Amino acid sequence: MDGTVGLGPSLDRRRAVRKKRVELPWLWGLRLRPGLDVALVNLSAGGALVETPTRLRPGARTVLRLTGAAGNWTVSGCVSRSWVAAIDSEHGVVYRGALVFDIALDLRAVRGEGPASHRDPA
Repeated sequence: MDGTVGLGPSLDRRRAVRKKRVELPWLWGLRLRPGLDVALVNLSAGGALVETPTRLRPGARTVLRLTGAAGNWTVSGCVSRSWVAAIDSEHGVVYRGALVFDIALDLRAVRGEGPASHRDPA
């Protein structure tokens, strides 16, 4: 139940379109400063939802580094929220963290080149 009574299916009121990992073939990996590899759940121009075995602190400043076939991109931001996504015997505790970027990330990938903005210098 979604909490709306008599309104039918709830509308998606998100400000930005989310892209799942499989929709970003140019993306090879993600890393949060200071060197924490994370798994992408989804990515938008304004933020990312990631999974990690390490707890992320809401309000903490961070830098997300995206690695792809055509180079690397970085975007700074902060952790908006964090919660336990799963607990299992194989992986232990898995956390999800929502990141909000300081500046919008341009996700228009041209021929698999990755974001047009935030490109790291060569």
